[in-house]
Amino acid sequence: MNNVFAGRRPFVASQPHLQPLGNVMRRHLAIFTLILAWSWCAAAAKAVDSDPRLSAPQLFPEKTLLYLRINDVRQLKADVERSSLGKLGQDEQLKPILMEFYGSLVRNTAEMQDTIGLNLDELLSIPSGEMAIALLAPDRGRDSSNAQDDDAEEESNRGRRRPTVAMLLDAGPEISSVQVLLGRLRDQLDSNMVHEEKVLDRLTLHRYQHANRRNQQFAYFIDNGVLVAASEANYLQTLAERWLEQDPQFKSLADNRKFTSIMSRSVGTEGERPQVSFYADPMEIVRQFAPRNAATSMTLAMLPALGIDGIEAVGGSWIVAPPDFDSISHLHLALSSPRRGVLGLVRPKSGATTPEPWVPDSVASYATLNWDWASTLQGIERLYNQFRGPDALDQEIFERINSRLEIDVRKDVLDNLEGRVTMLQGFVRPVTINSGSNVYAIRLKNPEYFKDNVLPKLLSQVEDRTSVQLESMGSLRVHVFIVGPDRSERQVPIRQPEICVTFIDDYLVIADSRYMMRQVADCVSDSTGSLKESLEYQMIADRIAAQLQDKECAAISFGRPEESLQLFYELARDPENRERLRKVADNNGFLGALFNALEKHELPPFSVIAKYLAPSGGFLVEEETGLHYMSFSLRRE
Repeated sequence: MNNVFAGRRPFVASQPHLQPLGNVMRRHLAIFTLILAWSWCAAAAKAVDSDPRLSAPQLFPEKTLLYLRINDVRQLKADVERSSLGKLGQDEQLKPILMEFYGSLVRNTAEMQDTIGLNLDELLSIPSGEMAIALLAPDRGRDSSNAQDDDAEEESNRGRRRPTVAMLLDAGPEISSVQVLLGRLRDQLDSNMVHEEKVLDRLTLHRYQHANRRNQQFAYFIDNGVLVAASEANYLQTLAERWLEQDPQFKSLADNRKFTSIMSRSVGTEGERPQVSFYADPMEIVRQFAPRNAATSMTLAMLPALGIDGIEAVGGSWIVAPPDFDSISHLHLALSSPRRGVLGLVRPKSGATTPEPWVPDSVASYATLNWDWASTLQGIERLYNQFRGPDALDQEIFERINSRLEIDVRKDVLDNLEGRVTMLQGFVRPVTINSGSNVYAIRLKNPEYFKDNVLPKLLSQVEDRTSVQLESMGSLRVHVFIVGPDRSERQVPIRQPEICVTFIDDYLVIADSRYMMRQVADCVSDSTGSLKESLEYQMIADRIAAQLQDKECAAISFGRPEESLQLFYELARDPENRERLRKVADNNGFLGALFNALEKHELPPFSVIAKYLAPSGGFLVEEETGLHYMSFSLRRE
């Protein structure tokens, strides 16, 4: 087997020799000269050490396929401690439970130390700075082996190319723990794994490869407390040369226009850099790693016709504890312009997003979306007919539905959509595992026509399968029907879905529980307050308006995290759920630690938890480069 690490000879510095001087003056001069030389060397070494090393975006190549990075792990931990989550963990009434949980988790994973040489606490303390992982395209500039081993032949027959996984880990003073891990890994390797070393400038590159299987290999080097590793030895050498900045022609991820564009949109409100960021090139991943055969070639050839090749990239970030916020998240989908094919179906539009007057203040979450349904339908029709022939969508899809439901789907339903859709969520009491209940509201252009001519025909289809009751809830007349078999006798309590249908103003409103529909009815009759008048919503709306600079967006969201968390809180306090947890805890270290913590310490009142939680929100905008969604949570002072 060829040794790919053969090549450049290691650099060996020559050693200086001091010549003795004959008299005192010359000895003093020599000593003085040595002191000056030592001082200069120390200053030079300090200057070299202080030079910033390459970051992950500067190290990984321009055409990186997938990338996840934590900018500074220790700083992230410090920022999390300043967040609501961190303060919650430090609460005096919750701290004993969390400490017991973590201690039990460490004990339950004690066998880990026998395998890797470190316990859980030591393992989690390793990252001291930057940490990143990336998926890289095959390095065609180097061939790892001229021999056709078993893996290479199989890979060639299947037409697949193996991706390279690369990692950067700044362990700093904890690099000794990394070396312990590497030592244990070396001890457990197959006897057929061959270890090779190569010296490249100041770096020593280590490679482990199976003698008969090329795919079983990995390589790494360590430099000043930083581990750089790759699943392909050849790629490690490319990264090492970049680390030493030996190739001035190297194009890094930081030179990738799509990457920099997404990252520039994924900062804090005052330009804060994210602690966590990610990036992916979905289409390039498909092109690089799809099997090379006739079926795949045909599929790849269809992508431009479908317009899917217009998905340029996706990326985003997470920012913890920035000024005035508890956290901020970004998600950006970069799309080519103009959008064609399938991407032409993505038609969000700017519009009103203020909660409707009948949305109750008691909801756990609220979201509303404005969409150009007519353009989406036209795009679907154009694509379908392109592959199936003229008028195929009408003949093969709509006519069948029309015949079954006795309505004109296009005229009676699709053409009647105004464009706005709203969703609410609440939690039905008493609490069950599926207490979450949703309300969907669809705005219509002509609600009276739908109510008189369409809904009766749809309900008649349902009445053939289940009974439909007409009930009064406040001023609302609601059609109610039960879905599925009776679940009241089940050992695990599960809420029975109750589909409720009514009209409020221009909206067709559908809920999956009487509980949520009654909440809406109470708001309609002014028995309860509306969400748009609540202080919490106003705080979120003001932050969104500040980011949009009073422009409209396509969608917004609002949430109260304490509502969702209270569901799990009440489930955890329930004795029957505690018994179910005990039965599964024996075979699961995580659940076992959770059970021990809950058994030894009583949960405090939920108000202790709720005081740390604040509302969250988000908004979606359509931009020239694609779609951008920003979400955030406020800070509870």
